[in-house]
Amino acid sequence: MKNLVIAMMMVAGACFADAPAKPAAAKPPADPNPYAGYGPAMASKKGNPMAVEWQAQNKAALANATSDKELVCFVRDTASAAALLAEVKPAYATDPLKACQIAAVSQFVMRPGWEHARTIWTEALIKALMSAKDDTVRITYLDQLRWCGYKKHASIVQLIGSASPSKNVRDFAAMVVRELGK
Repeated sequence: MKNLVIAMMMVAGACFADAPAKPAAAKPPADPNPYAGYGPAMASKKGNPMAVEWQAQNKAALANATSDKELVCFVRDTASAAALLAEVKPAYATDPLKACQIAAVSQFVMRPGWEHARTIWTEALIKALMSAKDDTVRITYLDQLRWCGYKKHASIVQLIGSASPSKNVRDFAAMVVRELGK
């Protein structure tokens, strides 16, 4: 019996030895997008650091600029909040440190006990949004309202969004309205 099994295995092996080789898989065409791969997309560019590199290089300044001691200065009154929001520039040209401060203030005012500061900040955001002339600036203000706005702001955001000639602003405003309605 043992010899029969060995013989069958030898015959089976001989059968497979004569089988044609599996054809090689065709290579997919090269993607013309230089950033299609993770490596190129994550490579640093001279003079244009990635956010993580900028943060590492500016760690101390960033920590100081977003400290509670600094953030509270931006919500003392509407003028101080408006002054920081005036730092938002068209085409995402806002100074990164100022952008970090704006985002940090939106987080800061959401802490328990800071409702008065939240009111100052969100009212300044609404006023800035109403007077903004550039779509990228409007979207920046809308994004901050998305995180810290009150339900009562939904109607004005909807009005501003629907009046905008920009589909991007209209779409983003509609999303903010949904977020504020929750």
